[in-house]
Amino acid sequence: MKIKIFTLALIITILMSTLGTVSYADTFTATKFAYHQNFYLNNYNKFLNQHKKAQVEKLIYNYEKNFVNAINSGDFAFISSYLLPGSKICKTQRTAVKTYYERGIKERLISHKIKSMSEFDNGDFRVVVNEKLYIQKGNQPLEYREFENIYRVTRTNTDYKMSQILSVKILESKTIKN
Repeated sequence: MKIKIFTLALIITILMSTLGTVSYADTFTATKFAYHQNFYLNNYNKFLNQHKKAQVEKLIYNYEKNFVNAINSGDFAFISSYLLPGSKICKTQRTAVKTYYERGIKERLISHKIKSMSEFDNGDFRVVVNEKLYIQKGNQPLEYREFENIYRVTRTNTDYKMSQILSVKILESKTIKN
């Protein structure tokens, strides 16, 4: 597409130069302008993509940090602002927070890392996150768990919200000796 636009601009300016409408110097300037316009448009699109990805990364970071707080306190409000209202993940996590808290489950986030992020055609993102946690179930021994979770993140009018858990995979699970 870029080459077609550049070529078309070049042909038009050469034709105008041949007909005496524009000088050769103007032909060079017009071609240079067409090239720079595409250059700036490409850089703007790269900036826009980086900005969207940064917003999604921030969402994941805040969700991960606050999910543990929600579980440990039994307060869904810690994560509700990061979830798309009425979505599958909103319903699932509301139930999980209540159930885990009632069962006396406590968590501590060790780390999380976004392994990959890809954008769907509609502007949503698929985000693969590696999560490492310590989990304490009542009086049972402390457990270490590593997960690979895949989330769907949806664009709203103002920002991004998590809308679905696409998959949860336990990569490692072991009991820590007391």
